Amino acid sequence: MLGWLIKMFWHRRTRFLALWLMRFLPIHKGQVMAVCWNGTKYNCNPRAITDALLKGKGFDIAYAFQRSEDFKDIPEQIHRFEIGTLEYFKWLYTSQFIISNVRFVGIWFPFKRKRQIYIQTMHGGHGMKKQELEVRATLDEGYIKGLYKDASRIDLMISDSRFWTEKARTIFAYTKGDILEEGLPRNDIFFAPAKDKECVKRSLCQSIQVQYSENVKFLVYCPTFRGNSNYGVYGFDTDMVVEALEKRFGGRWYILVSSHPNMLSYYKKIYDFSHPRMIDVGQEDLQPILVASSAAITDYSSAGFEFALSKQPCFLLCKDLEDYDRGVYFDMRTLPFPYAETDEQLCRNILNFDDEKYQQDLDRFNNEVIGLHETGHAAQAVVEWMKQRMK
Repeated sequence: MLGWLIKMFWHRRTRFLALWLMRFLPIHKGQVMAVCWNGTKYNCNPRAITDALLKGKGFDIAYAFQRSEDFKDIPEQIHRFEIGTLEYFKWLYTSQFIISNVRFVGIWFPFKRKRQIYIQTMHGGHGMKKQELEVRATLDEGYIKGLYKDASRIDLMISDSRFWTEKARTIFAYTKGDILEEGLPRNDIFFAPAKDKECVKRSLCQSIQVQYSENVKFLVYCPTFRGNSNYGVYGFDTDMVVEALEKRFGGRWYILVSSHPNMLSYYKKIYDFSHPRMIDVGQEDLQPILVASSAAITDYSSAGFEFALSKQPCFLLCKDLEDYDRGVYFDMRTLPFPYAETDEQLCRNILNFDDEKYQQDLDRFNNEVIGLHETGHAAQAVVEWMKQRMK
């Protein structure tokens, strides 16, 4: 009965009054509100950080979701609140820490209290495609306004490299505040023991209904989105690629097709998932898929660099380099990853893959070009930073 009455009176005017009154509530030390992908998923950097928080003491954690009943796999210690409810706002504005991996502005985070600490993890590190203010012409003014507002609130951003730290100060308009250059928390899994990675592969096989064996191998295909709806640049000849992979590396290969969040509404229209070797993992958390895979194909996605932390072969297939609307930071042909513009070139790169040269090129790029600083302990580094602020 009480819940029904709250919903009946919870409208724009009463919400405005409630939010104004919440400015006077005490902020609870160690209380955390985490939001991932605007409340649609439970993964990425926020999950890696809160998983690390749960291993210790002193933190009381909640996640905000669009539909909290859809997220039943969350640890019992974590509270769940539906975005926009009175309970959500009460937890949000009494939390000491707020964590998000995308811009967190607008009606669901209208203001930030003085003693609150906002951690913006974003959802990627150094990548190939240009982003944010460097592609301002492709973004609407509403997004730009939100970018500046979000940046003005941030107390901590995370970085995986010298290159990305420099970008944070420019393309994200993050001119002050801390930057923790210890890697991305979601990438810590790449530094886990081999047996743990094998468990990830077993779990993946079970979820996608593929019989596990050491002979089974996965290639993850993870292209990024385009703003021009040019769907013809996606995909490749599955049979040709599978044949090349099996001839060069042995084993029985499957193609796992991931999807950028901006493609979720249409990616199933692009690929032929009736093919027995092509599997849809577009709704799954990408990091375990990357860890369980033995090779990758991408175009301009930062997922290629993250996958390369495994030292496994990553191939580029860029069918629209000259027309790509975002632009890229690097000369794609000089990256450590074998570059192709056609399916035939891609298959030749797979068949002629030189692992020794690949490792040398990868090390040179990581050390000399971007100054990679993935430690395998990024989540714990964020936790320690938070503990210092609690003092």
